[in-house]
Amino acid sequence: MNSHIVTLQESWAVDNESYNIPDFEEISRNRLMGRPRAFGTINFCKLNIEPRITDRIEIENGNSNNHETLLEVKDYIDESENILILGDFNHELKLGNQLESFMFQSFGIRLFSPRESTTNARTVIDGVFGRVEDYNIEVFIYESYSSHHKPLVVRVHEL
Repeated sequence: MNSHIVTLQESWAVDNESYNIPDFEEISRNRLMGRPRAFGTINFCKLNIEPRITDRIEIENGNSNNHETLLEVKDYIDESENILILGDFNHELKLGNQLESFMFQSFGIRLFSPRESTTNARTVIDGVFGRVEDYNIEVFIYESYSSHHKPLVVRVHEL
């Protein structure tokens, strides 16, 4: 796989279930408690990627209000020079929306992912936002046969 970061949304995984993708390490996982169900995000990073991921936070958004949840970590986002925020945002990103405007106005973060369907329902609710100065970010949508959501594949290249 010629990618640097892979994000799986609505993974149906649980905490004690592990996945082995050769040459990748799991860097974060959230909302995967109890029985398997259509929740959770798992992120994998290529083992030899430069720059290395030096810090990460996981956000559990039980109330579906992305704006409030992101404001809880505003200081962390503001202090980060190069930051990527990946996940299932449950906001339609096909035509731009309030979440995209909020991300740009509040944090100077823009959408890197394409405005193409990321689910079997043809919605664009999974995405990659970021503020990256020294790197070129490419995001691709990978076809999935095991999930309602399509995995996002991220490539990071130095400028």
